[in-house]
Amino acid sequence: PISRLTLEALIVIDVHARDVIQQLAQLGVSEENDFEWLAQMRYYWEDDNIIVRIINATLSYNYEYLGNSARLVITPLTDRCYRTLSGAIHLNLGGAPEGPAGTG
Repeated sequence: PISRLTLEALIVIDVHARDVIQQLAQLGVSEENDFEWLAQMRYYWEDDNIIVRIINATLSYNYEYLGNSARLVITPLTDRCYRTLSGAIHLNLGGAPEGPAGTG
């Protein structure tokens, strides 16, 4: 049976996905090169591998499994962190988010 933890994680991810789709629709995003679309984390299947794209960064998915753990809600700040850190990794740099977790 699916545990409560799994359901909570799926709900958090699905609520965020719903909010993103609503925002894209409200902004009238209709082209694949619209910045609002490019700023979303997108997954592609290419050459038998999963590729992650966000803005101009292209990263290998690497199939890392972190386990089934509790999730904080995904806020606009979380999305901004994903964009910034993905861009840094794309440039062979790194990042060090600072501050208490969940303070958004």
